Amino acid sequence: MTMAIRVLGYALGAFMAFMAIQKFIGGVPIFQIIETNAAGQFGLDLPWIEPWFRYVTGALELVAAVFLVLGRHLAGGGLSLLVTAGAIIAHLTVLGVSTPMSGEPGAVESPMLFIMALAAFAASLAVTLGAARAARAAPQANAES
Repeated sequence: MTMAIRVLGYALGAFMAFMAIQKFIGGVPIFQIIETNAAGQFGLDLPWIEPWFRYVTGALELVAAVFLVLGRHLAGGGLSLLVTAGAIIAHLTVLGVSTPMSGEPGAVESPMLFIMALAAFAASLAVTLGAARAARAAPQANAES
């Protein structure tokens, strides 16, 4: 695996840990917005989104971060890929590209979370593909020795 992929994997691990910690300390309005918008747009009553889906998402992000920090880039990158794909789908379906910057009424909206999800998805894809390529090359290198 190249040094760039390793460094990107560790940086992605730090980012995923940062995002996970926010889910556990609270104050993340996104899941309440998903709950509200799902009811308004689709008529779905999903009272378990906040807080349970927030906790599950945080746990998945934390597991991905641990894998990445421990050098398990294929597992961590793959899990990060799934979590960030879920975030992108949520933005494109029920959240919208621009979301409130806080849980306060009338908060300024910004596309920053969507942009972060896209960047994390790209980094996850690069780490996963780089780790998969290295895993495929490893048996060949051992066979040639």
